[in-house]
Amino acid sequence: MANIVDALTDSEKKCVGCSSCMNTCPKNAISIVTNERGFLRPSVDPTLCIDCGKCVKGCPALNSESPKGNMKQPRSYAFVAEDRILSRSSSGGVFYVLADWALRNNGCVCGTVYDDDFNVVYKLTDDRKVISRMHGSKYVVSDMGTVYKDIKECLDSGRMVLFFGLPCHVSALKMFIGENENLYTIDLICSGLPSKTVFQQYLREQSEGKKIKDVLFRRKGLPYGTMVIRFDDGTSKVNYNDAFIAGFNRSLYKNECCTKCDFAAPPRQADLTIGDLWESEKMFHDFDSSKGVSCALVNNASGRKLLSVLSKHAAFLKEVPYDFVKRFNRLNPTREAHLAQPRLYHMLENGHSVEKSVKYCLKWKFDVGITGLWRAPNYGGNLTYYALFHIIEDLGLEPAMIEARSKDGGRVPMSPKRLMNRYPMYCIVPWAHDKDHQMEINHRVYTLLVGSDQVWNADLFPNNPEILLSYALDFAASWRNTVAYASSFGKSVLIPGTDVEKAEVEAIRNIKHVSVREKSGVGICSSFGVEATHVLDPMMLCDMKHYMRLLDTATITVPERYGLCFVRHTGDHMDPNRLSNYLDLPFLNVAGPGIDLNTAVTDYPLINVETVENWVKTIYRSDYVLTDSFHGAALSIVFGKQFIAVYGAMSEESGLDRFKSLLGMFGLEDRLYPTTMDALTDHAYSRTIDYEKVHRRLDELRASSLSWLKDALEIDLDGQSSSQATEGNPS
Repeated sequence: MANIVDALTDSEKKCVGCSSCMNTCPKNAISIVTNERGFLRPSVDPTLCIDCGKCVKGCPALNSESPKGNMKQPRSYAFVAEDRILSRSSSGGVFYVLADWALRNNGCVCGTVYDDDFNVVYKLTDDRKVISRMHGSKYVVSDMGTVYKDIKECLDSGRMVLFFGLPCHVSALKMFIGENENLYTIDLICSGLPSKTVFQQYLREQSEGKKIKDVLFRRKGLPYGTMVIRFDDGTSKVNYNDAFIAGFNRSLYKNECCTKCDFAAPPRQADLTIGDLWESEKMFHDFDSSKGVSCALVNNASGRKLLSVLSKHAAFLKEVPYDFVKRFNRLNPTREAHLAQPRLYHMLENGHSVEKSVKYCLKWKFDVGITGLWRAPNYGGNLTYYALFHIIEDLGLEPAMIEARSKDGGRVPMSPKRLMNRYPMYCIVPWAHDKDHQMEINHRVYTLLVGSDQVWNADLFPNNPEILLSYALDFAASWRNTVAYASSFGKSVLIPGTDVEKAEVEAIRNIKHVSVREKSGVGICSSFGVEATHVLDPMMLCDMKHYMRLLDTATITVPERYGLCFVRHTGDHMDPNRLSNYLDLPFLNVAGPGIDLNTAVTDYPLINVETVENWVKTIYRSDYVLTDSFHGAALSIVFGKQFIAVYGAMSEESGLDRFKSLLGMFGLEDRLYPTTMDALTDHAYSRTIDYEKVHRRLDELRASSLSWLKDALEIDLDGQSSSQATEGNPS
């Protein structure tokens, strides 16, 4: 028979974290661990498991059934306790009244308390001091631990037990105990279990090093959504519109099982179901409900007995329609997780605070909106924006990808089809259909940034000038920080002649921080009054770990020893066969995405590697590189490859300038030739690049380029943009 982990996996049911399996296992083969998202899950030791199946039989997720005798439409009541009790309660005072009744009848009470580390745990007690710690809502994962055995022992001694808990935990307890007239159960109207890990991180951030004494999710006199944190030194922090509570309410970090709960809808699991009677003022116009009103759903005969106890201490008790209670409470099984939940965990993994992560997820905010040729149909263009995206993330900022405006406005652009490591959908901005529509993004980012490649080359967009103007950030508001990083005109000289080019220049003049990929770009910008800085292409600035991730997902198999010929444009300038003979090295000839292998005419066989990941791998694993690609040469330098770059028919106005600018930064001008034959005649293959020297220079340029980018993004020492810290601009 399958163990609990296998059974949950096979059935596609979701663990509720009740720890029942750990308590039922006769061999102590099951332990409960906290998973990476902060929820309790079983772990089975296969060396101890005897496959008895008791864990499976006792699992409420696998065996959820409606309790016999519990009503499908329970009678519902509004309850408010006497004033002396009400003041101590977070809502109408149900818990206090029933707990007091249990103690007066020699019973024990089981409910949740904070332990010393502010984990929420169930505890069975007859000590009023411990019971006082059970008061108040706790919107956190609650750990049943071994309380099952404590409850069974108490019941076996003939004493009453009053259990307050979540409906899934009530179900687990009843399956463990079986029928027992001394067990009274009250389940809570639950909105789902939020992550323990998120809560613990939030407390660390809020405490700022001080020792926490208590955490209150609800406090009389303060609006719902306020968290109060009390410290040992006597001070308190009151968070109105608290971030953790906001994320909890919007299901940003709920347990997976809570999105489709088997225990939410009637018939409920417990004898009595309690919660807040939200919107009670709409039902009772002649009663002051400002101090809290509870609802109580009577599910069976034992529940009626508990209601009778409540009636003896009621300042207000009145039956209400079940449909009214249902309308404002979680009594339906489905509550989908927030669409931004993956982003929330991604932000936390990247070191962001809970408060920032919740705010950004709920309000769809970003630190940097990146636009440019990130979806261009070529490997180098895709890679340079992949690099830029991760550079921004590594700086501790949240990037979003913005496409140029299009008549397809409203749809979400897809990640580049050649990039297997895709951008998460939550960080891709929907297409804007016009400039006014595109300007809305100003309210969601702190910096707008146009990236590298030929984003400012009007010749690339002859039929769609809106693309060119988008990449000149003409949609940026005057109060928004704007940056151009390693942008390129694609030519060494620009004389604005057309109205579109003049509009492009005007837009560039409004960009606050401008850097360019080619040295000639500095002069072009200067010609129309813009100060620009020459910087590295993002793919040369990117941390090597991000390239390793690409290599891990590459699917191509390459020879143990080979030279690589990467061809962007077919022609006589590329001759890998001759270079192969000189180097005594077989060559792998890779075609750029724009080459049609069915029509291309070459003296050497070409292959299509299909993805950016495979392209990167062919360069990384090669022993030598021959290329007519700027990005191919740049990546060769990053990976320390001996290479020859050829430019064929390129002129200063069609690509040669970017080669010269790149190689000139590293003193590698002697690696550039018109054709392969020219390189062989000059014996370029016999001259070895001194990569110790080149990479020292690369480190210097990385440092200066990264420093420029940080200054342009206005990053302070805490790793946040200054505009974010002050939030002085409209948002």
